[in-house]
Amino acid sequence: MQHSVPSRFYTDEAHFDFDKKNIFYKTWQFVGHVSQVANVGDYFTTNIADESILIAKGEDEVIRAFFNVCPHRAHAVATGAGNRKLFVCHYHAWSYRLSGDLVRAPHAEDVEGFCKADIKLREVRLETMLGLLFVNLDDTASSLAETYPGLEEGIVSTREGIETMKVVFEREIEHNCNWKVSVENLNECYHCASVHATSITQLYATDSYTVDLYGPYLRHFIARAKDRDLHGDLHSWFIWPNNVVEVFPIHGAVSLRRVVPLGPNKTRYHYSWWVPEGLSDEATAAVIAEGTEYCNTVCVEDAAVVKSVQKGLESMGFDNGPLVVSTETGQQSENAIAHFQTLYASAIREAGGAL
Repeated sequence: MQHSVPSRFYTDEAHFDFDKKNIFYKTWQFVGHVSQVANVGDYFTTNIADESILIAKGEDEVIRAFFNVCPHRAHAVATGAGNRKLFVCHYHAWSYRLSGDLVRAPHAEDVEGFCKADIKLREVRLETMLGLLFVNLDDTASSLAETYPGLEEGIVSTREGIETMKVVFEREIEHNCNWKVSVENLNECYHCASVHATSITQLYATDSYTVDLYGPYLRHFIARAKDRDLHGDLHSWFIWPNNVVEVFPIHGAVSLRRVVPLGPNKTRYHYSWWVPEGLSDEATAAVIAEGTEYCNTVCVEDAAVVKSVQKGLESMGFDNGPLVVSTETGQQSENAIAHFQTLYASAIREAGGAL
């Protein structure tokens, strides 16, 4: 019988720092969509754990990612989102092109040995899959395609055109738990009947739930309970370690999820809902309504559950527990949790740690 990872990995500050440095700073992290940087000069900022990242579209139409840090005295060079011709650090007015190259450093040109060409924003690896932007802070990491073989093709088989979709609804929800608790909760439906009895189980045939394990990503499936011919079924792709592409059975919508670690017992769960180009106003309103209802019901129910789990993990009365792992990967199993924890244990060992 497989048991869960010991509770200290969910509660200790040292283990949280380990997760940041050896998982979040070494894996592909979903940060946005190409529509957010559609025009030259468009940019936005985001965070990978404690690291501030700047995404911008250059004059050469190339989308790049940078550490949001001025090479002069480490002040941020941008905040929020918008459109710029240059990024100007407000500390000492050093200016950078959209490519990251230094344009102007007031009075520094007179300093002996100063070479403007040697100074630029430090670039971060960025790759695109289906219009989704991923960054990796590890310069030696394998490419997206090598890391997640078959993922792109699998998602396309359930929904085409994600590259041209537009966002219509977003919400962030605070989870009072470790990021792994949030991830584990979203990767099983064992709790659906008890926790989501008046929400998910009213929309989906939970007895149809299955999960396929593909190494660093998982594919969840659940059939629409009623208007299945009109909308289709739900396919959810979990991408290690903390990202989800969820193909929703309503008007071709897609929901993108990102679990953001904030501390040993604090997580931000970011939801966004996307619809195909040309979708009617009426259909778009229906997607927004469903997204809103989902966040007001399922998300609230999950937030309460993971908070309670975190308190239990912090109790002297718990260390780890048995997982329901069976030959059937249906609703009544925790096979996906076991798989996720195997991936987590592998990451620990690769970094020289031990469970």
